[in-house]
Amino acid sequence: MPCPAFFSRPLVLLCLLALACAAGPAGAELGSAMRAERLQPGERIRLDGALDHPAWQRAPVYDSFVEKAPTLGATPPQATRVQLLVDEQALYVGITALDTRPELMRAPLVRYDQINRTQDFVVVYLDPIGSRRAAQFFRVNAAGSLADGMHTAADDSEDFAPDFDWDAATRRTPEGWTAVLRLPFAALRFSEDPAATWRVMVARRLPREQFHMATSVLIPREAASFIDTMQPLDNVRLPERHRFLTLRPSLTLRRDDTGTHTEASLDLKWRPRAELVVDATLNPDFSQVALDVPQLRGNERFSLFLSEKRPFFFESSDLLRSPTEALYTRSLTGPRGGLRATWRGAGLAGTAFAIDDEGGGVVLLPGVYGNGAAEQPASRVLAGRVQAYRDSLQGGVLLASRRYSGGLGDNQVLGPDLAWQLNPQWRLRAQWLASRTTALDDGNGSLLPGRAEDGQRRYARVFYNRDFSEANLSVDDITAGFRHDTGFVTQSGVRSVSGWVAQGWDGVPGFNEFWLNTEVQDVRDRQTGEPVVQTVRPGLWVTGARNLEAWLDWYGHARQRLGPQQPQLAERYWSGGFVFTPAPWWNFAELKFESGQRVDAREGLVRRGRQLSLMAQLRPLRFLEVEPRFSMARLDGADRPAFRETAAQGLLVWHLGPRQYLRAIVQRSTLQRGEQREPANRTTSLTWSLRHSPGTVLVLGYTQARDGGASAREAFVKLQVDSEDVRSLF
Repeated sequence: MPCPAFFSRPLVLLCLLALACAAGPAGAELGSAMRAERLQPGERIRLDGALDHPAWQRAPVYDSFVEKAPTLGATPPQATRVQLLVDEQALYVGITALDTRPELMRAPLVRYDQINRTQDFVVVYLDPIGSRRAAQFFRVNAAGSLADGMHTAADDSEDFAPDFDWDAATRRTPEGWTAVLRLPFAALRFSEDPAATWRVMVARRLPREQFHMATSVLIPREAASFIDTMQPLDNVRLPERHRFLTLRPSLTLRRDDTGTHTEASLDLKWRPRAELVVDATLNPDFSQVALDVPQLRGNERFSLFLSEKRPFFFESSDLLRSPTEALYTRSLTGPRGGLRATWRGAGLAGTAFAIDDEGGGVVLLPGVYGNGAAEQPASRVLAGRVQAYRDSLQGGVLLASRRYSGGLGDNQVLGPDLAWQLNPQWRLRAQWLASRTTALDDGNGSLLPGRAEDGQRRYARVFYNRDFSEANLSVDDITAGFRHDTGFVTQSGVRSVSGWVAQGWDGVPGFNEFWLNTEVQDVRDRQTGEPVVQTVRPGLWVTGARNLEAWLDWYGHARQRLGPQQPQLAERYWSGGFVFTPAPWWNFAELKFESGQRVDAREGLVRRGRQLSLMAQLRPLRFLEVEPRFSMARLDGADRPAFRETAAQGLLVWHLGPRQYLRAIVQRSTLQRGEQREPANRTTSLTWSLRHSPGTVLVLGYTQARDGGASAREAFVKLQVDSEDVRSLF
């Protein structure tokens, strides 16, 4: 697609710079290589968690672990050993987690992807491409529960949404516990380039009075990311046949107030060559996802960002991450079908997808002082992002084109992005996007075709990180005509400058780390220069024993302007909270609060207000988890609350085994403004799930919901089958 006339010359130059990046690994070699021992012909590894097969006796042992937390570089309190085997189908990772006090291990059964730092677990990070830009990770806790996902280096984030076809087993021993992970080549994303270096890192979490994390290689504080120092993995030869085709048909039978409905769908995954994966979906059933945690939104001027939970978008989740939220897949609300291709090479990676979306959601209409919304019509979407690497430089180009049905117009966005590790301490991320929109707001909550409106977004952020000193400075310039219907943009016509600086110390009595920080933000109307938001926020953040994290911030200078030529409203309030683990059976206790002078966004006044959020994760029994949540917000009035909102959720999970559970959820939310009280929203859900593999799942459920004065009930059964599981039976 050629750059249209509304793209400026600097934007085109940055596009060319991004595309000119060529292959080459970045980062320093800090850890010695691991080596995988090849299985002999006829040898088979039984996945039972034991390391007693003769092949394990031949495999080299790697045990040079160091602490990542709480004391960087220290000798871990317990030893860990790693061995690797490989055959024509899979890579096997054997881990021995020694423990002089095995009775203190925390090994509860948990749902898939629910392994966290309160449990004894091990995790394998694997980057078969060797670029250290992204890594697949595979977790298993001491009870044999599993979790996996992608770690993206650009923003140093872990995404548990992607699911891969792999398995693991554990075994308790008098000296601790052992784990064996089987990682099939079909589940790994690698390159056929013989120069590509496989990279690996193994980590272990040991939650006791202090919560320790040990890694197989030192990760310095100034490392560009958590996966920057991954070790080379030697002696892995690709199988001669690594193409595969996986089909996952599913059938959903549901009965609701309108009758009985049957829906069939099909998901396809095809790898014609190592670097290329093609995904397709027909009539996907995206409805049976976990209920979102209730969020307070009655006093907000901007929409809330929600995480993606739908499988079709998982393959390329890391490639869709850019310096801004430039691709927001939950803006695709009702896909009827889709096709996606993802390429991963040592120097070039990219993904592109086409979606036929029946709509039904909302289109965000950004403005200077808040965002509006219009009803979302059906549309066809083409979107993608390409990245190229050269040493410490990463360039990318993003495209999103959305055309609405019925001649209602379109929205197109195109532009480059850049990530540059200038040296171990300094890095830069930038993005330049241009948009053209002909689907315009008619003023009544609908879209109508009109004369094209053009806009641009220019974003840059520089980071500094060294030992216990951190800082960043960002500029975000968004013109009034910019709109991104396939992204997440809630504000336009503004220029924002923000900065953050922090200084930390370790060894402070009573704490693992102690940090003082200050954040400054200035958002102005681009046309008038009027300040929209101004904030100066000093604060502190500490960590300590029992998984403690605590923070306290003082918004002593916080100003908001709710509309053009309106006065600035001054807020002064405290914000803080803490998270810690009170006991082995009480995984998390979390409290967040705000209290002071807050803005009433609807009335344009400053009122005394407070906001409170409580959460607990309880494990009264090894197979039972209980998670209550409660949130409330209140603004005081003269003789009654001017505003009050509450949201509560109760979650109970009864584990019938590592792959089977019964889950119950109850949610309730209320909203009151002055004397006007909206009817309470209630949702009750009961679900039984049996997970044979990531692709073969049986789910039965019942949901009853009341939204205001309307109510709905639904019972459903869904069966999804993976063709590989069927083939293995014969």
